[in-house]
Amino acid sequence: MVPISNEARRADLLQAVTADPSVAAVAASSQPSDFVAETAAFAKAAASKSAPADATRRRVTVGMMPVSPGYFDLLGVDLVSGRGFTQAERTVEAGVAIVSETVSRRLWPDRNAVGQVLRLEGPPSASPSGSAMASRTLTVVGVVREAGKGFLLPDMFTFRGVYVPVGPEYAGTSLILRVRGEPESARQALVERLTRVDPGLGSITTMRAMAGMQTSVLRFAFQVTVVLGGLALILTVSGLFSVLSYVVEQRRREIGVRMALGATVRSVVGLVLSQSLRPVGIGLAAGASLAAAAAIALMTTPAASAIADIVRVFDPVAYALSGLVVVTACALAAWVPAMRACRLDPVATLRQD
Repeated sequence: MVPISNEARRADLLQAVTADPSVAAVAASSQPSDFVAETAAFAKAAASKSAPADATRRRVTVGMMPVSPGYFDLLGVDLVSGRGFTQAERTVEAGVAIVSETVSRRLWPDRNAVGQVLRLEGPPSASPSGSAMASRTLTVVGVVREAGKGFLLPDMFTFRGVYVPVGPEYAGTSLILRVRGEPESARQALVERLTRVDPGLGSITTMRAMAGMQTSVLRFAFQVTVVLGGLALILTVSGLFSVLSYVVEQRRREIGVRMALGATVRSVVGLVLSQSLRPVGIGLAAGASLAAAAAIALMTTPAASAIADIVRVFDPVAYALSGLVVVTACALAAWVPAMRACRLDPVATLRQD
């Protein structure tokens, strides 16, 4: 990704990039802007004055991203239907657009989006060419596949909106390069070459580096979550162990009576475990339900929207392992004092009381 901040040097930078032997392909894109997309249920009905009175119009807010021809080929993003932008379609005045699968489903849920007409309305400053774009009618020529979800991927992969054509020569676009060989070596060579053209050139980054920075954020959050969750589990287990050990220890006289009446060690320990684990099972069921409900409520907040696609609220492994640890700790808390009491002389135990 090569950002261009000095528009006066854009032509020289573009020439230097295309002439570099390590560059295999060049595309351009700009930051998405929010637009309102309006359409009719019937093909091309929105652009016709003779649209039927019962035509179902849909009006939704979507993102609009200007991209150059070859953008999808460079990134390896497939088209579900239709075609990409041609080399002749390098401005929004070409009157064509490509939509993502999400936009296609929202605007035309019962038909193919290719060939449909949509109307974009947005602020003038959001136009890729800098001209007013208060209202523009575009024909959909393709539907692009959405490559991924979540914040671990760059915006170009997670974008769900409307694409319009633009050329790398237009102001406000950044260059996206596919290079031959090792990306980091090519990046360093490009930095040396392009800074001679524009000493104030911004940072050139690889997609691997962008994904790595975002992964480090997730890794830190994961480590914090593991530590906090581990501390909570340790406190829970230690508290249950202490309480159950104390409760079973208080039943030493009862255990002594049962042993004196002929009960075996196995039957006594089994009885103590069954009586102790019954409330534990009820608590686990209630706790898991409350934890799932709290997780669902937290994941619906705006702060959690970035990780909503990668966090599984109903993770069976997490629930099973944590439940197993709690049950094992409670079983040990009841089994250890019960075995200790069963080894004592029943007569001596009764005499002590």
